[in-house]
Amino acid sequence: MKRKQGLSRRRFLHAAGIGATGVALAACTTPAATPDDAEGEAPVAETPEVVFWHPTEDRATNLQNSFNEADLGVTAVWQLGEYDQNTKTMAALAAGTPPPVSYLGRWQAADLAVRDALVVLDEYVEGAKTFTWNDIWERLQKDSILWGKKWTIPYTTDTRALLYNKTVMAEAGLDPESPPLTWDEIHEMAVQITRRDDAGRLDVVGFTPSFGNPPVHLMFLTLIWCLGSDMVSEDLSRVTITDKGEEAMVFLKQLMDDQGGYEDAVAFTRGLSLAEGIDAFSAGKVGLAMHGQWVLRNYDRYTPDLDFGMIPGPVFPEYDIHANYDGGGGWFFFKQGGQVDDAWDFVEFAMSEEFYVDHADKFHLLPARSDVGAQWAAIDPRREVFAATANTVRWIPIFVGILETLGDLANMFDNILIGGKDIASELQIAEEKIQAVLDRHNEFPVPS
Repeated sequence: MKRKQGLSRRRFLHAAGIGATGVALAACTTPAATPDDAEGEAPVAETPEVVFWHPTEDRATNLQNSFNEADLGVTAVWQLGEYDQNTKTMAALAAGTPPPVSYLGRWQAADLAVRDALVVLDEYVEGAKTFTWNDIWERLQKDSILWGKKWTIPYTTDTRALLYNKTVMAEAGLDPESPPLTWDEIHEMAVQITRRDDAGRLDVVGFTPSFGNPPVHLMFLTLIWCLGSDMVSEDLSRVTITDKGEEAMVFLKQLMDDQGGYEDAVAFTRGLSLAEGIDAFSAGKVGLAMHGQWVLRNYDRYTPDLDFGMIPGPVFPEYDIHANYDGGGGWFFFKQGGQVDDAWDFVEFAMSEEFYVDHADKFHLLPARSDVGAQWAAIDPRREVFAATANTVRWIPIFVGILETLGDLANMFDNILIGGKDIASELQIAEEKIQAVLDRHNEFPVPS
């Protein structure tokens, strides 16, 4: 439970010059006298340490060092964690040794909550001093609340824009100042951009899910969102990928077939040998791509002369829903990790406006706080296309076993685009498998 107003037990002990560890030891033994003791001076207490896991060294080091320089009575210690996997996290839980706090992908909230691994954060959020819950994008608030409780503090998000290489477009005879606004225009321009060499091998591809982000099969979700549908129903009771899935996959298969086939595009983009910091888009090998704000960092550094533009993703005109996809991570507090108050102090610092703006700018991270996100976008006008959609973008639903279901989507995607299997049948197979996982999610008792 969140500590109330006034000094916490740890703060009291620190103020009194006694570390929490020292109190525990004092219950067992009497410390030996020291010269300082003899002179009546209290020994200097060691600053308590709180471990946090984070998967990225440069970001984690900045968090650690900045917090420690603030001298808030706790020392943060970074250890390497994970993000889109949970192997290390699950092993630590099994051993009873998780950290107090870890930065993980938001999708993990349900899987960890039903294992009784997480601290419910409602009271901590209510007492927060450096931010309010309403500071956070509403989209991210929704992802963080399951079974009516808050399980994570969102920290980063990311959205997608359509990137278009003006040089590649001009070489294909297209107007580089008139990028595609609809999916049909994507189709038309992609075919015109695609080029093969004298041996018949792909040399430039117009548009392909094998490059950019969302990665590969998650482009399927982007398309059904553009068609006004979703992966599951709002109440998480029914899988709905067959509602618009066939229309989405027919479109995507035709788009790829008209560029020579998805399999060729996959082999082409994966087989490119490029210098550090260069990708298929900045190398001029992909003309149109959905991608996130983080690419600007490398483009500015490694290809400063790259001539490209960014606009909101394409639409199907009858729905007028821009293609987009988001993700991002948040702070998870583990019951077995202990030190919840210390970990909360660390996260409150990370969420504080002054630090947050600088940190997000330095690492091209779209903040989870909408007010900080506005400041982040104002630093570089190119970021506005990403920040503008942070409250309307869509993402995978969060339920127990969601990662397993993405494997089912990937199999469906490949079986259709590479294996040439029947679209309706593959969608039905995937839907049935995902429904079984969703049913298991709904059978779990509400975690406490």
